[in-house]
Amino acid sequence: MRRPWTAIVLTCQNVDSAHAYQDELTLRQRKGLIPPDTLLLTVEDPKAHVGSGGATLNALLIAAEHLSARSHFTVVNSDVLSDAYILIMHMGRDFPYNPCGKAFTTLPATLTADTAVGYDGLFCNLDSLLDTMTRKILPGSPPGVWVCSTDMLLTVPNILEVDWTDFDGVCAVTVAADVTYARNHGVFKVDAEGTVEDIVYKPSNVGMQELVTAEGTVHLVAGVVFLSSITAERLLTVHVTPPLDACTYLGLDSGAEPIKLSLFFDILLCMATLVTEEAFVSGDRSGQYGGTPRPRNEREVMTMRNARALLWKTLRGINVKAVCIPDGRHDYMTEDASVHLQHLVKCPLQLDPICNLTWAPITHSTIQEDCTVEDGSVIVNSVLEGGVCVSSGSAVSHCHLKGHICIPEGCYLHALGDEVSQVLQATKLVPHTVLQCFHVKLSGTNSAKVYTVLGTKDELQATVGQGNTFCNESWDVFFQRTGILHGDLWGPHMPADECCLMNAKLFPVFHPTEPVGIAEVLWLLHSSKDISLLDRWRGSWRLSLQEVLSSVDHSAEFKWRRDLFYSVGQHHVRKVLLSGRGDCLLPFFKSAAVESYHRQVLVTLDQVALEACPQVVSRTATPGVTARTLACIADVLGSLAGGQWGLRSGPAANKMWQPAYQLLEAGEYAAGVQALALERECWLDSSRPDFLIRAARHYEGAEQILRRQTVMTAKQFIHTQQSAVPGVGQWVVAECPARIDLSGGWSDTPPITYEHGGSVTNVALLIDGKKPIGAKARRIQEPELVLVIDSNLDNSSVRLTCTELSDMETYCQPHAPGALLKACVVCADLLTLPSPSSLREQLQTRHGCGFELHTWSDIPHGSGLGTSSILAGAILAVLYKVTGLEADNLSLMHGVLYVEQLLTSGGGWQDQVGGLDPAVKIGRCRPQVPVKVEVEHVSISDKVLQALNSRLVLVYTGKTRLARNLLQDVVRNWYARLPEVVANCDDLVTNAEECAKAFREGNLSTVGACMDRYWEQKKKMAPGCEPVAVRKMMTALKPHVYGQVLAGAGGGGFMCVLTKEPGGLQLVRKVLQTAGVGEDVSIHTAQVDTSGITVTTLE
Repeated sequence: MRRPWTAIVLTCQNVDSAHAYQDELTLRQRKGLIPPDTLLLTVEDPKAHVGSGGATLNALLIAAEHLSARSHFTVVNSDVLSDAYILIMHMGRDFPYNPCGKAFTTLPATLTADTAVGYDGLFCNLDSLLDTMTRKILPGSPPGVWVCSTDMLLTVPNILEVDWTDFDGVCAVTVAADVTYARNHGVFKVDAEGTVEDIVYKPSNVGMQELVTAEGTVHLVAGVVFLSSITAERLLTVHVTPPLDACTYLGLDSGAEPIKLSLFFDILLCMATLVTEEAFVSGDRSGQYGGTPRPRNEREVMTMRNARALLWKTLRGINVKAVCIPDGRHDYMTEDASVHLQHLVKCPLQLDPICNLTWAPITHSTIQEDCTVEDGSVIVNSVLEGGVCVSSGSAVSHCHLKGHICIPEGCYLHALGDEVSQVLQATKLVPHTVLQCFHVKLSGTNSAKVYTVLGTKDELQATVGQGNTFCNESWDVFFQRTGILHGDLWGPHMPADECCLMNAKLFPVFHPTEPVGIAEVLWLLHSSKDISLLDRWRGSWRLSLQEVLSSVDHSAEFKWRRDLFYSVGQHHVRKVLLSGRGDCLLPFFKSAAVESYHRQVLVTLDQVALEACPQVVSRTATPGVTARTLACIADVLGSLAGGQWGLRSGPAANKMWQPAYQLLEAGEYAAGVQALALERECWLDSSRPDFLIRAARHYEGAEQILRRQTVMTAKQFIHTQQSAVPGVGQWVVAECPARIDLSGGWSDTPPITYEHGGSVTNVALLIDGKKPIGAKARRIQEPELVLVIDSNLDNSSVRLTCTELSDMETYCQPHAPGALLKACVVCADLLTLPSPSSLREQLQTRHGCGFELHTWSDIPHGSGLGTSSILAGAILAVLYKVTGLEADNLSLMHGVLYVEQLLTSGGGWQDQVGGLDPAVKIGRCRPQVPVKVEVEHVSISDKVLQALNSRLVLVYTGKTRLARNLLQDVVRNWYARLPEVVANCDDLVTNAEECAKAFREGNLSTVGACMDRYWEQKKKMAPGCEPVAVRKMMTALKPHVYGQVLAGAGGGGFMCVLTKEPGGLQLVRKVLQTAGVGEDVSIHTAQVDTSGITVTTLE
């Protein structure tokens, strides 16, 4: 099992960004990407430029403080590190191509986590690194502190294998890099045992030769380090000792002057075996990472010597072990725009098999058909509409662009809103342009948008006038073209060797009298000299890119991204639902609930539900889309509850929702949807999760109304013909077999059956030699209905006499006494509800008599053998007969579908198919409305029939099945289009066809294999449907059977067993007794019934 982090600490430069980053980490934790008990800390550096070493020490101190407090210590106790797994991630410097930093640079990838528990969202470099550290680097390591930079894309193809036996030092993770790449980075010198001897920054040609391995590569500093708990405790001790206390907030609060330390070239370097004390303490091997340090005052030099001396004394002697990532890759996120563009267009992380991640050039984006996106370009979290054209090699990130905008090759556009589209339409962008919008906080809480423009070939830190460029043209050409002067950008006091693009005051923020925006920035790009624009530009308050980056409003930036993400998502929701696509939307709904975008999503769903409402239900206009949309609203409400209260399944008959229900029942769908939304607001405003769950249940109740009305279209396939009317007192008796489903069940369940299509292979069965289900009816003189429910199991009987229409009103309440019988009476048109005529008047006028109806069953309730549906078929058969009508079996099957909708119990069609028609058959339903069932009888030889009868055994498990809750879960998961459920429905249908084929071929072994496969499919469809006792029985029987499956929905009831040898009954009894399982079970013979339902009129 993957070990969770005890704490994750993210370091950043200032407190404002810390709040925004903390929110981002918290959202990931709420989405399940970070375990709920992991401590999340976002820590601002004590002061600017404390370095990675100072930031590490400060983060370690704060983590230790929080863990100490968790353990109820009143002071910092380093013992808390002994069993902790801490991850420190450094945000590092500002990134000119993403205002939220390198860590939160969005990549063209989509998380496809397990949809049952997963969430949707943008995938950032931080997520990649967190996944890599958690799944591939942490496993197997002892307690300690992992430190990870976020300024690189790190590819780790496989789990890092390290010998952690008795490890108590430092582990430095490396990547085998070529010499050319390593010239701009840090490199480890490693001996034959893997011990780090030295660390060199930007090695010279001569120095590089000593670092090259036999393979011709070097050990690149990968930005990942592990400190054992012992090492971390030793490092933590220096936080109270000057001058190293100045690296922490405690030291600064005590008045110490801040100092800058590098994690690698100060803290780790003192542990490298070939580094001498004098070279280290003097700074010759540290300084500017081993280069010539800038002149500093004597006091600063002495402070740093003392700091390094303390590090040497504290950490010297600790072993640093280098571990190379096999086939790993390190891609530094530089200030070179062309490199950043390549990282997006051809992201190297695509080589890393990150679980549940899909890479695509168009990710989380909406692109209208009239837009063109050429191959080799990337669009991330953006909306393009109205003819936007994106050329190859360009990237568009977090933008909303509208109209005929041409983005030439090699461009990078970031965070541009549709308010700039009109200007962009009138502007001819040039290739290799970087155009961005930054949300900045200027003073107090005021925020503004600042637009910037660069060229992908510009060097941001290069001194002006040395052949360097702005917008890919030389500074001299730029000055001449625009009329801008050197002093406009840097002022008279800036030293010439410090003037660079990064600190040039190029970008207008506001003007005292005129609005400024992207037009004043695009003017810098390619326009000729324009006095009015130049004057407006000069008269504006302007910022340099450096100032823009230091003023970023990170919360506003994240909100901009999120607003776009949910705008794209809502468009996707509309498209999926209205087009009937099978995309799973549940992760998006769950994310919207977590990130407080649920109201916007609910409004979109209301609009879709209204647009999809049909005037009347027909083949071309069904409430199917509206029904699925109502189920989606239920998912949003359930997600808002966050699993804090109760199960999703439950009652949905609160009186407050009845007006909306009545409108839907009356076919006034639009008014019903609006009434639901109005009532929802009363429940949504409550912060109580139980209200949200109850509201979700009532939306599912509304969906069930629409589903019932769709299934009721099956009534048109009920056909009757006239027959002789029995005399008064003459009984008409119907007897039916039970049925066992051997493959395909659940595919017959609405809405799956009419949206996906269904196939079920099942068999009509005699149990213990007789048909166990029956009904009889007769005409009686008194104009009333006498309903008698007999149970042969306990010799009990329930007798109901209905003399008023009010006595019949409970036909739609499944648990009311006699509800099934009453629903059959309504379906068979013995009388009409509601009606101005009384029950007696209707019976007397229509039939001249009353009726007595009896039903019985020898099968326990919850058997899984289709009893209630088959019984409904028997009731309809006798009711038609006593009223002078006859219906064929196919009509009865459709009648039962209609009855179960009247009854509001739902259910599919396979039960009545299995029990009304004889022997082996396969029922099918095409994905269409009206709902129509077709049955194909499967011919089997007498020899196969005899073999089947000698091997089929029914085992009553003694467990009562709870099918209704299972049904609600299955329907909910289908409407959510969980990919695993959709795929399983495909498999169910395929398996049913294969089972029917096996019967035709007389191959009982294959039939058994289909049964086993079917049972696995049932468990996928309804997790939890296999009781422990059943699992034990199946395990004991497995060596002796071709196949076995729980009947119906599972969860209890009867188990069907197909033994390999004849004499199945004795074999099953012996095996279960020997295994000591099945003490409460009963075992029954099962024979194929070859006659189906029989209807007899007694003399």
